Amino acid sequence: MKRTLMLTAAFAMLIATTAAFAHEGHDHIMGTVTRVEKTRIEVKGADGKNIAVAVTSATVYTRGKAPATLADVKPGARVAIEATKGKAGLEATEVRIGNMVAMYTCPMHPEVQQAEPGKCPKCGMTLEKKKA
Repeated sequence: MKRTLMLTAAFAMLIATTAAFAHEGHDHIMGTVTRVEKTRIEVKGADGKNIAVAVTSATVYTRGKAPATLADVKPGARVAIEATKGKAGLEATEVRIGNMVAMYTCPMHPEVQQAEPGKCPKCGMTLEKKKA
């Protein structure tokens, strides 16, 4: 019994460690742009809450596969932002602009969302298509 309990605890720690490093410290924010300023973008997420993300000179912008700029980000546009925690809170490393017809999310981790099919980085389950 004691050995089984120890093995279970070790396995749980391994899973927790893997999940902690799955995103490599990145946050993924998807939603509709509500406000654009020179140094930040405000996005209304699927949960209805607004999230402010700082933009820097290192932020990369794309629309589809083409390069874009901050000037292409407009209120009402759908965006997917990859961000890291920095000096100013969340700082965007990449902003993908577009009208996403569908998004894919994990049934076990609804906070995991992306624009293309794939596997959940937290648990490995296949992401399911959801209407945006």
